[in-house]
This record gives sequence, structure tokens and C-alpha cells, in this order.
Amino acid sequence: MIRWDTLVFIIYSAVPLGFIVLAESVCLISGNFDLSVGTMTGFIGIVAGVIMARLPGTIPDPLTILLPLILGLGCGAINGSLVGFLGLNPFLTTLGTYMVFFSGKLLIYPHPIYGTDFPKIYTMIGNNEVISLSIFAATLIILWFVLRFTRFGAHLYAVGAEPKTASMLGINKGIMYFFAYLIAGFFCGMSALFYTGFLFAIDPYTATDALFPAFAAAVIGGISLKGGRGSVINIFAGLILLAVIEAGLSMFAVSPFLREIVFGCLVIGAIVINRLRDSVRDRILRPG
Repeated sequence: MIRWDTLVFIIYSAVPLGFIVLAESVCLISGNFDLSVGTMTGFIGIVAGVIMARLPGTIPDPLTILLPLILGLGCGAINGSLVGFLGLNPFLTTLGTYMVFFSGKLLIYPHPIYGTDFPKIYTMIGNNEVISLSIFAATLIILWFVLRFTRFGAHLYAVGAEPKTASMLGINKGIMYFFAYLIAGFFCGMSALFYTGFLFAIDPYTATDALFPAFAAAVIGGISLKGGRGSVINIFAGLILLAVIEAGLSMFAVSPFLREIVFGCLVIGAIVINRLRDSVRDRILRPG
């Protein structure tokens, strides 16, 4: 039986990944996906770390927490412009930016940057359970409200479910795709901030392997791979499931190779569940 304080810590440790799950979920709802969310997070963390650790005093301490968010918006805007405005294939495009971000952070600074090199306020946010969980919960609720009750949310679901119909109704697909990736980049910036606080360090390999757990948590939580379906509130269940499994594997010192097998099976299982769920829904909604 898991003790309450242990469960709280497990959820707290999953907050940085949770922001990546939110990033991927927004892209999936729009009918696209982003393969670069993990390496983008590490890239943002390293760039922010280099600016603050190697150029101290460049930014006033209270404003340093905005740096990864601004960097995230910039990275998201790159993906959004390529997919939304140039109409490039999202798989190949984000695979390309995955490699750019991965190699870029190694070129910029191939070593860890420790928490002592950051302003105290920067690491304090992700290093405190109450603050981390409160900010993540508030972010989740705000995103749910925006997607559920605003015109922007309705348009995002529309282009994800029926892009041709959405275009006929006057919804600009390119702009919606752009903002989906922009929001995803912002959440990757949030993740970089919280990873740095939680780990009290950031290194070039941070979050590199976060892509598949993010996919799995989103799909287990009900986000459709076809786009236009699912609620971000429900992904919390998928996130907790992955966090508990990860904690269990760590507790029993399971081999890293076996961990990859376990998470690979989870991804496959999530895809199968998604397929069955969509098939059942389509059968119910099919006329006649």
C-alpha cells in the first residue's frame, strides 16, 4: 500500500514530465504531434542555464523565471511556422527540430549546470512540492477551461477533428497549428524550469527520453491520436500511472534496458487502447 506522502512525492516528481505531456496533448488535439518536445525542453534548460550561470547579472533575478518561457515560445514558434504557415509535414519537421535541439544543446554546453549556478528564485519553484503541484494544477485547469469554453479551444478541436470542414467554416488551419505549437513550446519552457528545480541541475540529456512517456500519458488519458478528441484534465490519470510505474521500477532497481521495454509496451498498449476507443466511438456515432 502506497503511503500518502509517498504518493504526493511521486506526483511531484512527475510535474516536469507533466508539462511535456500537456505540450504533446495540445499538438495531438490539433491533429498534429511534436517529436521534439523532449529535446526542446533540454535545449531550453541548457540555453537558460548558460545565460544565467555564465553571464551572471545579465537578467534581474526575479525575471529569470521568464527566460525559459520566452525561449520555449521561440522554439514553439519555429515548429509552428514550419507546420502551420509553410504546411510542412509535422512528423518530418519535428523530427528535424528534434535533431537540431539535441545537437544544439550539446554544442552550446555539453556538461551539467548545477543549481548553485542559478539564482535561488529560479530553482526554488521546482524544488518545492507545494509550489510545483499548485502551479501544475492551476495550469491544467486553465488549459482545460481555455480548450473547453473558449472560441480558440473550439477551433482547435475543429481543425483536429475535421480540418477540411473547419476551413470551409472560415477557421484558419495554419494559425491554429501555429498557436498549438507555440503553446507546446511554452509548456516545454515550463518543464525546463521545473526540471532544473527538481533535479537542482540541468544537463544536455535532461528530458531527451520524455517523448514516448508523454505520448503514452496523453493517449492513456483519452487524447485521440486522430486529433480533435480528448480532455486535458483526464491526462492526469495517465501521468500518475506512468509516475507510479517509474517509481516502482526505480524502487526495485530494474535494469534501464528493461525499463525501456516496459515503457515501449506501454506506448504500444496506449495506441491499441486509442484505436479500440476510436473504433467503438465511430461505431456508436455511425448513422444507421
